[in-house]
Amino acid sequence: MKFLFIGLLALSFFTLRAHEGGHGDDKSSDRVWTFDQNKQLDGSLLLIKEGKAFVETAFQIVPIEITSLSLKDQKYIDQKMSEIHQLNASTYTNSVGGQDKMALLGVSLFLVFGAFLLFVLGKRKKLYPIVHVTVWAITLSAPVIFLTSCNEDDEEQIVMETTEGEVVTSAISDPENIDLAFAPYTATVDTRWDDSYFYVESQGIPAHQMMVGITAWIAQVPVPHDYTGDNAWAIPLNPEYSDDPVSITDNLRRGAVAIATNGIPIFNPINASGLVSKDLGELDEFGGHSGRGDDYHYHTAPLHLASSATLPIAYAFDGYAIYGSTEPDGGTMESLDEFHGHTDEDGLFHYHGTDSYPFIFEKMRGIVALEGSAPETQIEPQPVAKAFRGDPHGINSDNLIITDLIANNAGNGYELFYTSNGTNGSVDYSWDDNDLYTFVFNDIDGKATTETFQR
Repeated sequence: MKFLFIGLLALSFFTLRAHEGGHGDDKSSDRVWTFDQNKQLDGSLLLIKEGKAFVETAFQIVPIEITSLSLKDQKYIDQKMSEIHQLNASTYTNSVGGQDKMALLGVSLFLVFGAFLLFVLGKRKKLYPIVHVTVWAITLSAPVIFLTSCNEDDEEQIVMETTEGEVVTSAISDPENIDLAFAPYTATVDTRWDDSYFYVESQGIPAHQMMVGITAWIAQVPVPHDYTGDNAWAIPLNPEYSDDPVSITDNLRRGAVAIATNGIPIFNPINASGLVSKDLGELDEFGGHSGRGDDYHYHTAPLHLASSATLPIAYAFDGYAIYGSTEPDGGTMESLDEFHGHTDEDGLFHYHGTDSYPFIFEKMRGIVALEGSAPETQIEPQPVAKAFRGDPHGINSDNLIITDLIANNAGNGYELFYTSNGTNGSVDYSWDDNDLYTFVFNDIDGKATTETFQR
């Protein structure tokens, strides 16, 4: 009996010790965590507190800022938090607070000590049968009382200290997540980022056909532009809702308002004259044309880039994604709000591109910095595409339509074909390594004119 009691007493002691602050032995969440873009750590999620995920490895506990984790890991944390929300809701009435647990701990220790006294007194008075039963009951009940009170609520409440809003915000701004949208176009697009912006570098020339189908033409043609380095497109990270949203009707007549995932800028569907470009016949089959700087850009949503419903087709310069005409999960597009977008079930806002006006957005949901005077404003920062030809060569535009644009064999120029009043004309242009551009205009009257421009 003596040895049995001592064993039970020891069991009670070690049981209590094992639950003083544990809950870190569940290895069901073992995974490889990715953070700070390329660092990795193998361990299990211990708890989440004050914007940090505490990961337990074989040797230590490592705190990691949630905003530095990969999108996949952030979604994992978001899922865990949702599960904890549900668990807390279902077990709230049965939970035991920290002060109550300390009281139960005291009761358990008191019972163990009382059992010891009973054992000693019972031995002296030779009340073995009664003492045996009492000691057994008290000694066994002590750890049971404490174990019953010791559940996962402490850990759940700690996890709750990290709000879902923090995870949602970081998911929008995760540059690795943004980078996924541009990944299909790495042949012509380069990306990078810092703490403030996600940068998109390109030459402004898409892989698809350009200019075909345009009927209102200002004799501008697509040429490469150096959107790299300090002249790259910049998507702001950590976007914030604007209290005074900028409307495309009253502003943004200059410059781009978004960047497509293939590296082509997107301009306001309303042109500098206050008219919708598409309605005038100014755009090709992909919703684009070349502006005064011979810079190719879109004026509608690039829906042809919606190869995967889960990826955006563009990013607005307020930092929010633009998806195609389906939801990110492939489902039918939900109703759109005044901005031409909405928030999803996780609280993430995004726009949707459509094939009718306003195409990408009516107003900008996020904060943007404007340069200029309304309506001739543009978003800053923004790359520069300078015109280098002055007034373009005069071309007869009566009943005009552009029929083709073909790259030359050297890869340093194009030949554009058009008809006007049923007569064929063309523009053959190319450039050299010194940025000297040569244009040969073959007009419908049979006259050929050569012009050169130093860029």
